[in-house]
Amino acid sequence: MWLLFACTPDPVGHVSPETPTAFVPECAPATADIDLADAVAGHREDHVVYRPDWAPERDVLLNVWYPTDDVTGDPVRYLDFVPDRDSLGNAGFAPPADGCPLPLAVYSHGDRAWGGSGTDVARQLVRNGWVVVAPDHATNTFADNEEPHPVGFDLTRVADVQAAIDHLADLPSDDPLAGWVDLDRVLVVGHSYGGQTAWLLSGLAFDSAGIEERCATNPLGCTDAERHAYTHPVDDPRVRAVVSLDGEVQADSVSAEGWRERRTPALYLSQVGENATNAYARAEGEGVVWVQVTGACHASFQSAPLPCDGLSREEGLRLTSQWVAAFGAARVTGATGFEDLLSGAVSTSDLAIVTP
Repeated sequence: MWLLFACTPDPVGHVSPETPTAFVPECAPATADIDLADAVAGHREDHVVYRPDWAPERDVLLNVWYPTDDVTGDPVRYLDFVPDRDSLGNAGFAPPADGCPLPLAVYSHGDRAWGGSGTDVARQLVRNGWVVVAPDHATNTFADNEEPHPVGFDLTRVADVQAAIDHLADLPSDDPLAGWVDLDRVLVVGHSYGGQTAWLLSGLAFDSAGIEERCATNPLGCTDAERHAYTHPVDDPRVRAVVSLDGEVQADSVSAEGWRERRTPALYLSQVGENATNAYARAEGEGVVWVQVTGACHASFQSAPLPCDGLSREEGLRLTSQWVAAFGAARVTGATGFEDLLSGAVSTSDLAIVTP
């Protein structure tokens, strides 16, 4: 499997599912093999404090992975107890030799998970020329989950992703990453509940009647600020493409018409089954690459050590990383050479069933 990257300092406008924008290659293309065994990255923890218009102030921990030439680093433990031996804590940043800013991927974890549950995909993206940031969605991690969530919490998760991007845009000039992250080329990847977060960042329009029903049934009710937040789609032109890893959107949030407002290309990796088929149908198909993975379970697409009887953890992560990296290269950086893979004309695994 190969990756070809090209970069440009010139931002472009919105990406439509029908005609994804290609970037003019002003830097020499680089190639990299996808090899999970060699995927090592530097890692650091940042914090962003901000307040959405519809929710209290939030203090969100950010996991940041980046290229490094170091071979050792501080121990990395997510939530203070989940070790990651292949991420090197506070290792030095290795700027790209060609001087090109690196595209950014944001990973959104699942319900009651944590940012580091995407570490395998994050490290693989770093190996192939990306910087990756993953927020620990406060009040929805394994360590601090609060229920019931407010009606607007799905938008709060979206705001966490945008705050993470803003944080990297506002780094002080003496920060090693300052100026090296291309904030106009962003891929959002999410697993499970994070998959919904990714879908919403593709520009879906909300169903006002469905939101009102949620307001009526949620024990916390709704504020006027929450209602107002749902009156328009999430429109962030920095986000060029999204990836949902076995994640759907609440049926009462987005109508069929709302799905047609989607503005970005999307990759949908899923288990094989009726639920996945229904989600793909709701996504209207246009501009969506759907990959069903034979034998996969819900845990197959993320790094948390959860069992899956039908597919080995290693194979699930290998396939996930391959597809995310290839899709991001093609749809965010404008790299060529991936259309046969994304169309299903060629395959790297008999386990992948591709519907372009």
